[in-house]
Amino acid sequence: MSAAIPPKVQAQARTLLMQLYMVVRTFRVHDANNRALLVATENLRDTINTLWASLDGRLQLQLVDGVAYVNDFRVRMDASLKEQVDALHAEFVARQLGGLAFSRPVDALALKDFLHTLSRPVDSDEEIAQLKSNLLEFRSLAMELLDPKSFAEVGDESHEEVRVDRKTFALQSYAKAVVAVRDWVEALRAGEDARSSRLNLTRVVQDLVDIGTDRINFLLKLSAIKQPDYYAYSHAANTCMLSLVMGRALGVDRVRLVDLGMSGLFADIGFALLPAELIDRERELSDREKSEVQTAMVQQIRGLFRGHRITDSMMRRVIVAYEHHLAFRDPRTGESESLHPYSRIVAVADAFDALTTRRPWRDGYAADEALKILSKEAGTRFDPRIVRLLTNLVGVYPLGTGVRLSNGETAVVYHSPADPSLHDRPWVRIVKDARGEVVRRTAIKDLSREDVRIVAALPPGEFPVDPGSMAWDVL
Repeated sequence: MSAAIPPKVQAQARTLLMQLYMVVRTFRVHDANNRALLVATENLRDTINTLWASLDGRLQLQLVDGVAYVNDFRVRMDASLKEQVDALHAEFVARQLGGLAFSRPVDALALKDFLHTLSRPVDSDEEIAQLKSNLLEFRSLAMELLDPKSFAEVGDESHEEVRVDRKTFALQSYAKAVVAVRDWVEALRAGEDARSSRLNLTRVVQDLVDIGTDRINFLLKLSAIKQPDYYAYSHAANTCMLSLVMGRALGVDRVRLVDLGMSGLFADIGFALLPAELIDRERELSDREKSEVQTAMVQQIRGLFRGHRITDSMMRRVIVAYEHHLAFRDPRTGESESLHPYSRIVAVADAFDALTTRRPWRDGYAADEALKILSKEAGTRFDPRIVRLLTNLVGVYPLGTGVRLSNGETAVVYHSPADPSLHDRPWVRIVKDARGEVVRRTAIKDLSREDVRIVAALPPGEFPVDPGSMAWDVL
């Protein structure tokens, strides 16, 4: 297999997925002879045959846990296409199918009959068996069925593509972390076993650990993504990732990193159980509201333990959830508290993400301002060694920071040098020129090799784009 799928084939593969989704969905609500449906089927036929020719007469479309592969190449997806692929995958799962294969060019009439049969609703194992039997009849017309697969069954070639397309894999892992937390919270609210959610939280954190092992900057860039409208969920994911970054820098081994990441993910999950008016409050909590907070935290702990054996890892998550809001040094005695190391790491990660995210009562702080606030409380509220560690990791100008350069240009920091002496001279992407005009082409500057310097970090509200998302535009 080649190192990467050609861009033209990537585009054709994305078109194939969009068209297949639309045709399958339309077959559910329109007659098979609907004119618009016939045109859509003909367009899909053309895309299939074009791809078949581009891929030397071999075309297989496999859906694996919401990820699409064409001939073992991973298809890159934006948020809109991801929603369509998830819906398409759900249709396949309901029919106990994993994908489709085309062994030669297809004609529109045969394709229409095949997809019409595929789209029929199924409500029992007997109906699924009958559907598969009907679909197998189309094998002579070049259309075949593929069995379901999981990521554990994907061969080495597919894993190679995951490594090649690291950016997409990282973004999807981040999205899974946010969705997994949301599912967990919704299950707790409904009084259900949160561990039965569709996404395995441990697997999600393992993926994030793998990403950090390969490219630590990826986790830093992910943690720069801010979603104020989904604060409780994205905050949990960001706290997890920042904790992993610091844990890795401290030399924590992979197994314990997963444990640390899970502790960071669960640290404030009880917060998400609160009513929206408490999460988005613009004032201090009343006694009644404080009681609601305590109830949510108790519900969180019950959710962790419900129906499952108590383990050391589970106990550590409970300890971190309690301790990470305690001061590093007792203000009454001046003695440093014997907090668990995970609690000290998660406390700094939690505070940094909270400070840099916009909340209803304040704007988010610029990353460098947030680090200054943490530094002022180092030795009292926070472990000073952990604060120094985070400062060294993210640099003077953390990833995603909007900056103004000495030549008048505006830029975003997207890569921090490994050498601490160069942390004030990162790589930046120019977004506005000296005249204030938006730069539409990709313009990268390594400030360690330029005479230009950063003269100011820009508050989030003054930046022309979202720095967190802009940091992903160039890797």
